[in-house]
Amino acid sequence: MTSAIPKTPRTRKKGGAQQSRPQISTVQQKIGVLSKHPPEIIPSILRLEFILGLFLLAYAMLAIRSLDLTILQRDKLYERATAQHNKKVEIPAYRGRFLDRNGRTLAISLPVKSLSVDRDHVSDFKKLAANLAPLVDLPKEQIEGKLLAAKPGSFPIIKRKLSPEIAAKVQQLDEQALFFLPEVQRFYTMGEITSHVLGFVNFEGEGVEGLERTYERDLKGHPGIRIITRDRLGRPMPWGRTVEEAQPGTDLVLTLDATIQYIAYRALLKSVLKTNSKAGMVVVLNPTNGHILALVNQPGFNPNNMVGSLPSARRNRAIMDAFEPGSTFKIFTIAAAMDEGVVTPKTVIDIENGIFKIQNRTIRDFHRGDRYNTVLQVLQKSSNVGAAKIGLMLGQEKQEKYINNFGFGQPTGVELGHEGIGSIPNIRSYWRVGLATRSYGYGVTATPMQLAAATAGAVNGGLLYPPRIMAGKVINSRLIPNESPSPKRVISAATSEQMRAILNTVVSAEGTAAGAQVDGYEVGGKTGTARKASSTGGYSQGLYFSSFVGFVPYDKPKLLIYIGLDEPQGMYYGGLLAGPVFREIAQDVLPLMAIMPKKTQPDLLPPLVEETENLKTDENGQVSLIHSTLATSLDYLLNKKGIVPSIEGSGRVVSEEWNGENAVKLFLQ
Repeated sequence: MTSAIPKTPRTRKKGGAQQSRPQISTVQQKIGVLSKHPPEIIPSILRLEFILGLFLLAYAMLAIRSLDLTILQRDKLYERATAQHNKKVEIPAYRGRFLDRNGRTLAISLPVKSLSVDRDHVSDFKKLAANLAPLVDLPKEQIEGKLLAAKPGSFPIIKRKLSPEIAAKVQQLDEQALFFLPEVQRFYTMGEITSHVLGFVNFEGEGVEGLERTYERDLKGHPGIRIITRDRLGRPMPWGRTVEEAQPGTDLVLTLDATIQYIAYRALLKSVLKTNSKAGMVVVLNPTNGHILALVNQPGFNPNNMVGSLPSARRNRAIMDAFEPGSTFKIFTIAAAMDEGVVTPKTVIDIENGIFKIQNRTIRDFHRGDRYNTVLQVLQKSSNVGAAKIGLMLGQEKQEKYINNFGFGQPTGVELGHEGIGSIPNIRSYWRVGLATRSYGYGVTATPMQLAAATAGAVNGGLLYPPRIMAGKVINSRLIPNESPSPKRVISAATSEQMRAILNTVVSAEGTAAGAQVDGYEVGGKTGTARKASSTGGYSQGLYFSSFVGFVPYDKPKLLIYIGLDEPQGMYYGGLLAGPVFREIAQDVLPLMAIMPKKTQPDLLPPLVEETENLKTDENGQVSLIHSTLATSLDYLLNKKGIVPSIEGSGRVVSEEWNGENAVKLFLQ
């Protein structure tokens, strides 16, 4: 193999000496080429090459830019373009309904529209604000401020939950930048009547109070997603596609009966207005299972329009507020003493003419004058002295056992939020006085719900059922009942039977709740009148909490009603104020529950047959009539005498026409 021999520049001899050939540069070559052309075309050639160079440079730049746009920035630009022409819109999920025990709708979500605007496509903010202001009932300055404050590329909401009428008026503006977003609005079919039970939702559709808050997870559902396509001017196109379907929330069935709820609401509102009470509450229970049939409070609020509603009006006092129960608490003192065998209904108690001194405390009865009462009479006449002495006979340890068993001082577990628990005072340092006063309900506090549930346990056979308002969930069009907790025995069935008989005497002419009697039914119950505690200690002068808890029929209770009136003005006795509310509710509810009366109601119609003295016979043996006699009476009496009258007109007899011995025509008016 031979090695490569480097080439050397050619040389030529000149004058006997060798000389190298010089290299020619590119420029020189071009000059040489150009020198071969005529001088007049040389500038054209240079311009052509310059233009060609520019094209090559531009092509190179475009190629680099194309590479950058199609490969390096592809994903980013795709997202940006999609965002300009496609907008993701959340499809709101319909919130689950609330249904009463009979399937009637109490709350439902309805479709509405919210007004939004594409800020980048608004040509004149002031003009748009001026056009929208009168339609959506907003100040034009507020609308203009929203538009100016919105960032470029954003879609600010002008107003939410527009009615169909307003939405139609906005559409007539034909403003390309405006568009509507789908929303849902909660609607409560009974308004204020069920407000404290159902609660309400906020502007975002989230449960805030009541069952709306408790069952938020079940009710809210899952929103969907829809893509809205726009043209190059930003106008929504008529087509779109749903990426994810919205999943509605679960329907919930309550133990409430809408009709009973209305009856209770009407009666309570009437009583609160009549007595000028600060507040009122009613709880209606089925004592055999603890199901709440109605729960109402006053004052109330309209959950369909929360504007101007006060926190105090939105308060569910029946489960949140604790009051001294007063004489209704005697039910549990006497039930405990009888269940322990300390007393019987016939045990005689020395009530000392209604005044009893114990240590530094004097206990007085509202109704004084008797020296002795049986245990039955202690409850019938609501003797504080008698209840105090029975409590002392029972003893502190046993009394506290029954207080706890009946559920006082602890939540009932009802599915409504913010439940109060009341209080049971510690009386160790003053146990004799504390035991005596606690026996007739002073010093203890309890919620209306606690008292209703405890009373049901005392009269239904001795079983304490936790109150329940949720019956179940509707899944795949089928009701899946909630599992009910097992009841707890608090007194024996025999003691409960005795309590029913005693409480029946309370609702009698000799008892304190004669006004709670219901025509045709045997009723049992107990009144309560308690002075209200002062924030500075002791009791406020002239402020009372009046209550009544009753059940019907007394021998086999199927309906229990608690009524409480807070700070009634003027008369304040529970039997006189709350008792009639019980009667009004019960007499309308009992027929709905197919509970038939046992008593025969008095005949309210005038007798159809009048005395035969209205008919007289003249010397010819014809019967003469006394005018103004009821036609029905005359028809009966004439038929007894073999006379068949013909009748013209209606009402009472004004004249008669005899057409023979046994034919008469009566003219009525």
